[in-house]
Amino acid sequence: MTESSNTEQRKAMLTVDKQIAHLKAKGVTFDLCSEDETAAYLSNRTYYFKLAAYRVLFDKRVGGERDGQYVNLDFGHLRALASLDRDLRYALLPLTLDVEHAARTKLVRIATEHEDEDGYSIAADYMASLNHNERRRREGDIKSLENDAYCGALVRRYGSRPDAMPTWVLMELFSFGSFASLYLFCANRWADPAMEDEHYMLRQAQFVRNACAHSSNLINGFEIKGGAVESNADVERALARTGLSHRVRTAKMRNPRLKQIATLMYLHSRIVPEGSGKRRAAGDMATLKARMGETSELLNANDTVRSSLDFLAKLIDSWF
Repeated sequence: MTESSNTEQRKAMLTVDKQIAHLKAKGVTFDLCSEDETAAYLSNRTYYFKLAAYRVLFDKRVGGERDGQYVNLDFGHLRALASLDRDLRYALLPLTLDVEHAARTKLVRIATEHEDEDGYSIAADYMASLNHNERRRREGDIKSLENDAYCGALVRRYGSRPDAMPTWVLMELFSFGSFASLYLFCANRWADPAMEDEHYMLRQAQFVRNACAHSSNLINGFEIKGGAVESNADVERALARTGLSHRVRTAKMRNPRLKQIATLMYLHSRIVPEGSGKRRAAGDMATLKARMGETSELLNANDTVRSSLDFLAKLIDSWF
């Protein structure tokens, strides 16, 4: 790509007033949220790029004088979606923490039930199973924690060689993704099909956790349609038991983000034990469902948003 073509693709940085003018030129109205309120919102509450991402959920006019302008899109709709997206992230992130902790607890419990396991051999055999690059990556990750305020004491006490650590220490130092890899290793080691299934679901939960932790938009991707449905069979059976039609299940699970969220929700219902964490999650999900209902009513004419939120609401009713 030439320097001139790069320059042509660069977009000018717009002032807030110019951002509003640009939205108006694209057919966005300001009936639900005045231009003054919009200017304050874009100056103090969020930034244009993050908010404008939700425009993909709305149709554009084709042909005529208003060709390319959005249909029935008010700035208040964008603001409502941004607010709900924040609430969705805040509700889902604790679920990812719950399932990771529950999976770690399960792994240690099963290990202690095997008389031939001493905890150390699991870590040594796991590290030996990795290829050179993966092993070096795990070793480097742990070495980098040596002076960490939270995990440094463990590294200094047990050393930076993961293959010489007890499994319960190694888990404390592993990232979510590395732990999921260890979980699959143990599932194969113990010929445990339930753990194999849970490994798949942990991977999906990891994607959600990363998106939430980095404040990535979630809802703006609800219009994406992926390829063939490749969901876990247990998740598919659980979805069928919710009463959702096969057509709805198939359509929504073709969306990568909805599939990941649905898988996380099911995994939480499956492996997190009864107790305060489960009760907190139920309360968070009930609050989220109410917020989704408000947004769905506001955007009732937008089938992508309404049907996606209805899908998630049904899962909350069934699994929380």
